[in-house]
Amino acid sequence: DSFDRAIVPLSTNLALQNKYTTTFKSLRIGRLLEDMDLFAVWIVMKHIYNPLQPLDVPTPYVVVTLLVDDVVINANRFPDKDLILSGQVTHVGKTSLEVTLWLEQFNNDKCERITRAHFVFVARDPTNKSSVMVNNLVPVGEREKNLMILSAKKNEDRKRARQNSILNKMPTPEEQSLIYDAFMKTVDRKEPIIGNKVLPENSVWMDDTMLETNILCHPEDRNLHNTVFGGYLMRVATELAFLVASAHSKTRVTLQSINSITFRKPVPIGSKLKLNGKICYTSGRVMIVEIIAKVEELESKRSLTSNSFYHVYVAPNDVDSVLPQNYHDSMLYIDGRRRYLDFVNYLEKGQSENN
Repeated sequence: DSFDRAIVPLSTNLALQNKYTTTFKSLRIGRLLEDMDLFAVWIVMKHIYNPLQPLDVPTPYVVVTLLVDDVVINANRFPDKDLILSGQVTHVGKTSLEVTLWLEQFNNDKCERITRAHFVFVARDPTNKSSVMVNNLVPVGEREKNLMILSAKKNEDRKRARQNSILNKMPTPEEQSLIYDAFMKTVDRKEPIIGNKVLPENSVWMDDTMLETNILCHPEDRNLHNTVFGGYLMRVATELAFLVASAHSKTRVTLQSINSITFRKPVPIGSKLKLNGKICYTSGRVMIVEIIAKVEELESKRSLTSNSFYHVYVAPNDVDSVLPQNYHDSMLYIDGRRRYLDFVNYLEKGQSENN
């Protein structure tokens, strides 16, 4: 019942083409993420719809985006061909829902996949103070049963990843060896003292890859709850991540995957949003870019982390290695390596079981 689809008519609407086209004549991934987030909310509202509710009565639910993950992107994207968005609810907890979205594009009379993404939402009461129950999910046919099985597996994988996070468990012996190896690369062999640091050839310090942007949040980017629309946050973070990766590689880069997007705090309209981006891990041509968004109240100056984003970018050629300078950076380096290995594992397994 929640399944729906929508078409973005890029082939016939020149105004839309301008909104979706980059300076490199490809599609703006950030703009696509905006659309996907909005469409995912629509899918959720279809699922929790109560047919007995009068049409002139607002919904009693507040739908909050919790996370987005496993967004793997096909490189073949055209700014002048129609886009097809489709999706449905594929997993339901007591108060949470997962929506699987597919974004495709017509090309030579064929429908080609651009990406697939998982959006997780939580339903809350109108005051946004407590969670509320949502409708159960009953699969129809083998396809929906398989989607439910895959989504349930993903939910278990997320729980396992949280349990094994750097914030909950110390690095493995192998990872501790990597940290030590990274440290030894920076020891000055001419004056071998722990405090003397040198940068190896074809390497940069992690903090030297950082870029920052500050945004004043305006009403045009608000959602129904008078906070900043999640899709807008995804777009600005993705565009900053592109700049970070491009600056490091000194060339045009391609977004291959968004490993995870986490929504921690709402961003009020009128607040200042600060985004910091840096590369936390590299391997060959691949860069893992971390974006941290903090919201600052202009009057109180109080700052809280609202979002975290992790993007996988690929350059045409090998890029300089990124090295940590302190223990916190070392933990981020290990976390970035784990995300890189997740991405490689996905490619090695192929996309068949993740469709």
